[in-house]
Amino acid sequence: MKLYESYVAEAKARRRRRMAIGIVGAVMLATVALAALMVLSPPSIAQASLSAGQAG
Repeated sequence: MKLYESYVAEAKARRRRRMAIGIVGAVMLATVALAALMVLSPPSIAQASLSAGQAG
C-alpha cells in the first residue's frame, strides 16, 4: 500500500509542476505579445502627445 501512496503523491506533484509550468508559459507568452503590440502600434495616448508636441 505504501508503494501505491507514493505513486499517487508523485503523480500529483508531477501534475502540479506541469500546471505551474503552463501558467508561467502563458504569462510569458502574454508578456511577449503585449510587448510586440506596444512596439508595433503604440497606444493612442502616446500618439496624441507626440502629435501635440509636433504641432506646437
